[in-house]
Amino acid sequence: MVNIVFKFFIAISCLLIFRGLLAEPLLDGADFDYGEYLSGQCLTCHQNSSDEGIPAINGAEALYIAKKLILYKNKELENEVMQLVAGALDKEQIASLAIYFNSLEK
Repeated sequence: MVNIVFKFFIAISCLLIFRGLLAEPLLDGADFDYGEYLSGQCLTCHQNSSDEGIPAINGAEALYIAKKLILYKNKELENEVMQLVAGALDKEQIASLAIYFNSLEK
């Protein structure tokens, strides 16, 4: 029984480390002030009080935001507006927006 628990612990630890290694580069080059500067276009639609099915992004996890933007940029998620907006962003801009919106209160 101890051997099974130990193997499970090792497996989970490896997954968490691997996940961290893969996710970390998404936020490389992030600049909070640059994210704040870029945020105006996002806030046009993504407001906390939006009732049009547009999600609020204030306080969302930075990696979640970055991953979503990359999926829209690569047209792996459907939404023409988000594909257009995210398609114009580079890696630094995506990272900067992600850390900026993560810092805001929900």
